[in-house]
Amino acid sequence: MADRKTLVYGIIHIGSSNVSMKIVEYASMDEMRIIESVRKDTSFGEEVFNHKKLSFDSIRKLCRMLNGLKQLLSDYQVKVYAVYATAVIREADNARSILDLIRVNTGFNVQVVDMPQEIYFKHFALQYLLRRFNKEQEGRLGRNFLFVDITSGCVGLTVWEHGALCFQHNVHIGTLRLLETFKTNQRDSRYFPEALGEYIHAIMEPLWMFVRNHQIDTVIFSGREARIVGKQLNLELDSQSIAEVKPETFYKYYEESGRLSTSMLMQKNHISESTAAVISPTVHIYKEILDNIPATNAVMMGMTFLQACCMFYGAQKVKDPALLYMRAQNLELTRSIAESYYYEPAHAKAMELYSYVIIRAFDRYNGLNERDEFLLRMAIILYQIGKYVNLLGSSSSAWNIIRGTDIFGISDKEKDIVACIVYYDHKGEPTDEDEPFRVLPDDSKMTAMKLISIFRLVRAMDMSRKQKLRDVTARITGDSLLIEYESDEDTALETWIFDKEKELFENVFGMEAKFERR
Repeated sequence: MADRKTLVYGIIHIGSSNVSMKIVEYASMDEMRIIESVRKDTSFGEEVFNHKKLSFDSIRKLCRMLNGLKQLLSDYQVKVYAVYATAVIREADNARSILDLIRVNTGFNVQVVDMPQEIYFKHFALQYLLRRFNKEQEGRLGRNFLFVDITSGCVGLTVWEHGALCFQHNVHIGTLRLLETFKTNQRDSRYFPEALGEYIHAIMEPLWMFVRNHQIDTVIFSGREARIVGKQLNLELDSQSIAEVKPETFYKYYEESGRLSTSMLMQKNHISESTAAVISPTVHIYKEILDNIPATNAVMMGMTFLQACCMFYGAQKVKDPALLYMRAQNLELTRSIAESYYYEPAHAKAMELYSYVIIRAFDRYNGLNERDEFLLRMAIILYQIGKYVNLLGSSSSAWNIIRGTDIFGISDKEKDIVACIVYYDHKGEPTDEDEPFRVLPDDSKMTAMKLISIFRLVRAMDMSRKQKLRDVTARITGDSLLIEYESDEDTALETWIFDKEKELFENVFGMEAKFERR
């Protein structure tokens, strides 16, 4: 590794049960060396889930811990780093105050990762390691996988079928969230295990008809909860571990421990209350999944959120092909979502191509990046889904559907941009008088305006849904964007709608848009 160019950076995670940091040397997904790793267990998550906020004393304690990590970064002369927080701050009513106090007292700008992003970061690393492992095993685990990642706040279910990402859903029943539902005396009741199992089944049962359609070969359990249960099964799972476990092993453990209250679990297994509080809901979630998904194999993976962030951060910096592969899979999943409502694949494909051509004509001078282009493609795929609900108000319906859907691979902020593009798909000019534009952060509004204006052009270019245009090119000539095409058909409709829609583009980019047949 020393002979190759490497990146050195630090990643800090403020989690529900610990504050941790890794300093890594990254060359590729397969060549990442941990230089330093530290972790301090906390009870911040329990405090937030019980009281909805983090106390001032806890915030001060957190800041002292972060300053200690900052000193360690300085000792290693690491100047590149990122600080992430998950449910412990995401769920706190005083999150804004926590972030401000951290910034003032430590200098750290913390990125609060929303739930879909948290699952996505981990899944990015999990699926990469599993695909590599299964290849080494000559495909023994099959081709259809259900990834189950449990956190303190949710359960993420992700299905890969024949190498394609085809289903993803997040359920808001993480371990701490489940325990929060019941009072302390209820959790100590001998009736609690059965009640907990029934509660989990009532919430998750509607999902199984969709998941069973994919004929799962292997279920993969991951997360902190998997490491804790794995330890009870005499498996030491570190961040790179992959352990095969027979489904019967889980059922046996459930019979031994799943029917016990938290206090009985503590006594029987000689474990702490916090560990028992994790095991109890986890084994019931595992049983619910295995009862309803007839998989041949089960696998446990020790991947942590921090380790996944380290891999994702490095992949982003070097534009690793693994990241591009995952992004392509995100678009395939978006197509699956669209197909559940209303979707015209050929029309969307044409619009995606035209948007690519136009954005490439600008090169880097349009203020848009690859991520923005990715969001535009998502909007193109999803913009017609509102027709499933209401043809007359399809744009508003699509906006509501998108905002109410966990879209794998994008943050809530990015999802609002996608929804805003769709809302203004064919009429109106973005203004703060409209909620879809008003809810965007100020730093996202100009990006949304640019993407909406390009969206309007490419929609016009296939207004007939007949893909009349061939060999479409675009280039900047003076103060104009010139789009040229060939066609053997009448393109009057496309030309007229383009002339109508180009006004927004010209106002946003300050240049004329021309649409000409060669």
